[in-house]
Amino acid sequence: MITAMQIKTGGVIKMGNDLLLPLKRELHRGGRGATNIKVRFKNLINGNIVDKVFDSEEKLEDIVLERSKFEFLYESGGVYYFMDQETYEQIEISEEDMGDAVNFITPSLIVDIQRFEGRLVGVILPASVKLLITECEPGVKGNTADGKITKEAILETGYAIKVPGFVESGEYVIINTETGEYQERAK
Repeated sequence: MITAMQIKTGGVIKMGNDLLLPLKRELHRGGRGATNIKVRFKNLINGNIVDKVFDSEEKLEDIVLERSKFEFLYESGGVYYFMDQETYEQIEISEEDMGDAVNFITPSLIVDIQRFEGRLVGVILPASVKLLITECEPGVKGNTADGKITKEAILETGYAIKVPGFVESGEYVIINTETGEYQERAK
């Protein structure tokens, strides 16, 4: 058990049947010394984002998730296949359970799979991934007056993003997996 003051991002809290991952924490000091903690959680069971307010001394149940490194092998019919890097055990994860991770995952990518009591809780991607641009509008010369020209690009996973005007089809780019945005051209 921990107090609400001890909540940290990256830890997991169990409330009822829900597993909640803290994303953001704010302290609110009220009158007469009362302190409230406002926490934005991601529900690891259904993927919803929830805001909750706690008294600073409120007790919460923290849990430790099993976390293993898995290599993504392939996708077939909406099912994603992974192999444990230590035991070589293979698991299947439905497209629904993968969530937004389907936009950034390519064969041989190493991810963390989180489990609680043997049940899949989440797929944790690296902070950024290198992906190939398969389709992109051609850049128009002379259209860079403000230097912030962007255009639509389709990645090898089928995900559409905005990229700077100088990026072309066939190039690799680095994508932030949390925001889904272009970071830089791959070197």
